[in-house]
Amino acid sequence: MGIIRKIKQKAESFYRQRIVCEQYPMLTPISRKKLQAEGAMGVVYMLHHIKEKNPQGIPTNEDLKVSPSFLDKIISKYEKQGFDFISLDELSEIISSDKKPERPFICFTIDDGYLDNYTQALPIFERHQVPFVIFAATDFIDHKAILWWDVIEELILKNDSIIIGGMHYPCHTFQEKWDAFRILRERILRFDQTKLEEELRKMFSHYDIDWYAPIRHQAMSWEQIKSISQHPLCTIGGHTVSHLALNKLDDNEFHREIADGIAKLQEVTEQTIYHFAYPYGSPNEIGEREYKLISEYHFKTVFSSYGGCISENNKHLTTHLPRVYLHER
Repeated sequence: MGIIRKIKQKAESFYRQRIVCEQYPMLTPISRKKLQAEGAMGVVYMLHHIKEKNPQGIPTNEDLKVSPSFLDKIISKYEKQGFDFISLDELSEIISSDKKPERPFICFTIDDGYLDNYTQALPIFERHQVPFVIFAATDFIDHKAILWWDVIEELILKNDSIIIGGMHYPCHTFQEKWDAFRILRERILRFDQTKLEEELRKMFSHYDIDWYAPIRHQAMSWEQIKSISQHPLCTIGGHTVSHLALNKLDDNEFHREIADGIAKLQEVTEQTIYHFAYPYGSPNEIGEREYKLISEYHFKTVFSSYGGCISENNKHLTTHLPRVYLHER
């Protein structure tokens, strides 16, 4: 009986690893095999907007969107495949113990605090009774964040050419528009993040731009944050105050961004914030210094924006657990 039980356990383990890899839509066959070898257990998906895509939009921005129908379809697909949908508190228990989940799991996390999380995503998660997390940047909710990626997209899409910092960028074709967006995005990410508005106004001095227009229409209010935080399916997590690239800040600025953001969320929700996600969250914005500094806050989980599945080999990375963009193609 012992041999039969071991064979059964190995078969179940292989199935669990295989189904996680096969259902994870962004992996190549080589990546799937690698994750199987690493003991893949589940996926933490990262979303931003739950809204309809704009076919004429810049792909870099459109990749931040999944349509409500797509999210509904993805959840239904995983339900049929026998996945578990778990909260981050449940994930924390998994990664802090030697216990393996019986079935592959999915976590849904949504970054920033966009209004469509409340109006579009919540009804879908309610219908399926699926837990989810909103990592809220408090400047988004205060309507003080500069969504510069939306502003420059609008500028590029409306013009056949633009002049930025004395340089001319042709924007006649779609490819030229996308190229201009990517170049400007990289330049903006290298700015002194504490002087973002000043640098943007200097860079785009040829244009009369209301940098705060997008956030006034796209973000949740504090009343909505408080309301959704009381929903049994929703967890609110930290995402800093200003959504800045943290590796561009000194240690004191880093701590202000984390501590002030957490304090405001806890004041409004009257709940302890146990989970955190880095703004941007790629190796271009976070590294060993950021991991060391964030460890001082003793969050249960902290997430990057890359890295693939949660596996036996990476579940110890509690200061930068991996996530996966959920893309709609």
